[in-house]
Amino acid sequence: MRSEEYLDASPSMHNLRAEETSREKGQLESSLMTDGYDSSSRPSRSNPVRKRTGDTLTLVRANTTWSHLKSILKPVAYLIIGAALAMGHHLFNNWIDGKSVGSSPSVPQVWATRIGTAFAIAFHTVLAACLGFVICQLLWFTTRRNFLSIEDINTLYLVERRDIVSTILSNALLLSPLLVAVTLVSFLLPVASVFTPASLGVSNAIHYTEGPCVISAGNLMQASVLHEGGILLSGYTPVMQKLAETTFYGGTITPLPDYCGQNCTYNLNIDSFTFACQTSVTLPDGQMGTFDPNHPGPGVQTFWNATLTGSEADHDPTMSFYVGWATGATVVPYDSSIGSSGSAYCTPVQARYGFQVTKVNGVQTVSYTMTPTDPMLITTTHDENGKQPSPKAMRVGAVALATRDLLLGALSVKTTPVDIVWSFNSSVRVAAFLNMTTGDIRQFIWGDAIKGIEETAANVTASLLNLDLGGLQNSTCSYTQAELIYNYHPLNLWAPYGIALFVVSLALIFGVLVFLRFNPDNLTTSFTDTVGITRNRDLDAFARWHGGETQTDPALDSAKFRLGDMGQGRIGYGAPEEFKLQS
Repeated sequence: MRSEEYLDASPSMHNLRAEETSREKGQLESSLMTDGYDSSSRPSRSNPVRKRTGDTLTLVRANTTWSHLKSILKPVAYLIIGAALAMGHHLFNNWIDGKSVGSSPSVPQVWATRIGTAFAIAFHTVLAACLGFVICQLLWFTTRRNFLSIEDINTLYLVERRDIVSTILSNALLLSPLLVAVTLVSFLLPVASVFTPASLGVSNAIHYTEGPCVISAGNLMQASVLHEGGILLSGYTPVMQKLAETTFYGGTITPLPDYCGQNCTYNLNIDSFTFACQTSVTLPDGQMGTFDPNHPGPGVQTFWNATLTGSEADHDPTMSFYVGWATGATVVPYDSSIGSSGSAYCTPVQARYGFQVTKVNGVQTVSYTMTPTDPMLITTTHDENGKQPSPKAMRVGAVALATRDLLLGALSVKTTPVDIVWSFNSSVRVAAFLNMTTGDIRQFIWGDAIKGIEETAANVTASLLNLDLGGLQNSTCSYTQAELIYNYHPLNLWAPYGIALFVVSLALIFGVLVFLRFNPDNLTTSFTDTVGITRNRDLDAFARWHGGETQTDPALDSAKFRLGDMGQGRIGYGAPEEFKLQS
């Protein structure tokens, strides 16, 4: 392009406009020389672009070339790569699912997170590249179909370059809704990078294995620290008393030794005793005091009373006892809809316990089964054959005595015209099955008393495992191993990936159709194509008339241009009048 063919820039603006007007009125007498563009120096080619005459659109197709196919194959390849990355992320999560966190040969959690994030970022990156092709075609789709002002074209170019301010805070949505919509989709693609890494989490898994262990023998016959007396039973030792009281006051089994560690389960059997209780029996006269709720007045109001059928001094573990309990308060009326009241006749009997002791991270849980067997053996006299009590009878009897003494006694209050006297001479005041309110009305609320009595015997028996019960024995324990494992949630992965792939696929299909119909010249926003479509007579004239302080025609601000055929096989932005001239 020769510099001497350009018009001299020194003449006034009026001379330039007169010269341009003269050219237009001459209907382009010389088509070989247009403002310095020598069309004769370029080989003419058939024009495969859409021409426009008025508002009628016609399409002149060209044969599809390899460059066209390559332009289509690139975004399609990006879409396929994106789908492959999504599948790779799924396969990685599926492989690591259930594996231990941080243990060889598993992947450490920090690397599992990094790999998942890398898949997600690569996914939205290649899909964004795929949408770049679609956005470019939608730019040509708009500029070929509409006459736009220079400002509007600038706005659309900024949207194509994904300028978020121009995309959202401009009139681009009115100019090209599809272009804005697809650009916004490209902005939202990173959302997948936020949600998909969360598809792989961790959870606590419990594994159970069995192995040999050494636990308590559980043989009361070998426990010499339980009873007092030589040949005959005369009571229980302070060790036994402390163990029974500690268990009763705590309302549960005392912590047992860690025979097999902090995370294991073991089972053992112990021959001991339980209380066999008959409920709703008639109590001895005066067992529950003399207070009549229907006729309040002076008297003894009893909330609990357990009495032996014989002398407590006999230390006879076979002796039964009566027990009565009543939910009530020192003030009438009180809430009688809660708690329980009743009576029972309880007898100690021999029983066999099967305990299962489970510890998880040192936290103890004890469950048991209990089967009553035989009546208690005589321990305070010789039998009919003159034989002295057996060691087993002595030790089981001592456990029964210590436990029964916890339940004996009364909880009562004596009301007189001038005073109220409380009488709490029973350890049952601290029983787990008794609840005492702390409000203005002091109320005694009993739970399941019979169950509480039976559980007291079981808890004391289980707590005996803290003592030496005949040494140790070999057994099989179930060991509990807790570990963190990876936990894969496929829905959390495929929901964002699937939505993204679906939307981008639809956009790509539409972009390919636009490309074939509206961009057969395979235009891009590259520097070469930009120069090619902007260096033409119309834009040069507009630049000379519109530029700087020489502007004299305000109508130039409303000038509009459209991308199309400029003649001679050239594509460019032209004004409506020039399109009519070339029609």
